[in-house]
Amino acid sequence: LGHTAVVFSRNDEIVRKFGEVINAGRIIVNSPGSIGALGGVYNDMVPTFSFGCGTGGGNSTMDNVSVYHYLNIKRMARRVQAPMWFRIPNHIYFNMNAVENLRQFPSRSTIIVTNPILERFGHADTVRRHLPPQTLVHVLAIPEMEPNIEIVTQGLETLKVYKADQIVALGGGSVIDAAKIMKLKYESPDADLDELGAPFLDIRKRVAQYPTEKMNRLRLIAISTTSGTGSEVTPFAVLFDKERGCKVTLVDYSLSPDVAIVDPQFVMSMPKVLTADTGIDCLTHALEAGVSVYASPYTDSHAMQAILLAFKYLLIAFEHPRDEEARSAMHNAACIAALAFSNASVGVNHALAHAFGARFGIAHGRANALMLPHVIRFNAAVPTKFMPSPHQRAYTAHKKYAMVADLLGLGGQTIEEKVESLVAATEKLLDQLEIPRSISALGISREEFDRAVPDLAKMAFDDPSWRTNPRMPLVSELADLFWSAYEGRGGDRDTGILACVAAGEVSGASE
Repeated sequence: LGHTAVVFSRNDEIVRKFGEVINAGRIIVNSPGSIGALGGVYNDMVPTFSFGCGTGGGNSTMDNVSVYHYLNIKRMARRVQAPMWFRIPNHIYFNMNAVENLRQFPSRSTIIVTNPILERFGHADTVRRHLPPQTLVHVLAIPEMEPNIEIVTQGLETLKVYKADQIVALGGGSVIDAAKIMKLKYESPDADLDELGAPFLDIRKRVAQYPTEKMNRLRLIAISTTSGTGSEVTPFAVLFDKERGCKVTLVDYSLSPDVAIVDPQFVMSMPKVLTADTGIDCLTHALEAGVSVYASPYTDSHAMQAILLAFKYLLIAFEHPRDEEARSAMHNAACIAALAFSNASVGVNHALAHAFGARFGIAHGRANALMLPHVIRFNAAVPTKFMPSPHQRAYTAHKKYAMVADLLGLGGQTIEEKVESLVAATEKLLDQLEIPRSISALGISREEFDRAVPDLAKMAFDDPSWRTNPRMPLVSELADLFWSAYEGRGGDRDTGILACVAAGEVSGASE
């Protein structure tokens, strides 16, 4: 019972039903039961010399049991450092007039995905002029909002009608994210976005794999018109799920654009509010990549350079929008920060901002800004729980923040003083950019926020962004952070940096 059963029939339906209902691990079809069950003679089954009768007869496994299953074999695993990576798009063109490099990419049919405002400003025409002259070009102006499935479906229909072989995504993060998802679904129509958005701990080890077989081939060229998201080089795309009222984050290096064009001529007319919000988004990317458990010397170099550029040029770009040097520097900073977090990822700041922004309709950069000082203090404190990571043998977030303070020349003798000087410099920059320092300043009542916090904390906890944060947050700590941001206070109950941290004695980050 439970080992082998034999059926003789030419009726495939009978064979199928027999296989479903019979309690046996090996079903032999139209073959002698004795020799056929051995395998390798009448079929390609692995020959069986099994002891026992399979799970159908009470055994522990249906496997082809042998003497090796009765041996007690011990395995010892030593800690190893997993291989890491640094991946970027094939082509990145930057500085003024970088758009001229579009001529290098031949195309029969190109769809320019943008938004109505950029089309009215003539930016789509600028792109059209620099495409190869034989290219058939169609402009698809999508709503200026985070992409949802309706926007993606509209784009797919356009790609099919024009038999496109190239997309030029001209816009901010939302436009470029929409184009990434359009490309994914155009090349692989059966891709299930819900499955691909499933959470994971390691991008290399996930339940749902992104498709490798492509029904169609499509080049994606991304031209950013904001200096913040860095979507032109990232493997991320965010889709807004209207039914659940939350954002679904898709992550895979196959989503990265093939070509990135970082041309400051497209950001010279950015409004001051957008300059401030996207600039702080850039700074948040760099700071979070810098303390990520996936940080490496490769990502650190990019993160630190982006932080330097942001602190030096963001306020100038805000106060003097036509300053070409400042605009170019911030546009490069956003891309450089994105190269860092594309490989090191972000952290709890983004998890909080995603939840808060989705619930209250707050721009992503502004939501990040409201959380940033509180998250720096949170990560610099002694963690309640460490984030497991084979890449770090000790908790280093506080030291990384102190390194940033030294890089910026902010002063301070101890690690604690340097962290506080970084927080103070960040808060000063937010004030200079006219960004509110508290959620309450946005006009959200305490009663409304109090009702929202439990759901916000759960949404933030479900967000994959914090899985590379150096400090593993508890749900209660996420709620504390939301309240710190609401009141604009100095930090949560654990944010005092203890003497042992300042002395560098916190270790065992992954023990």
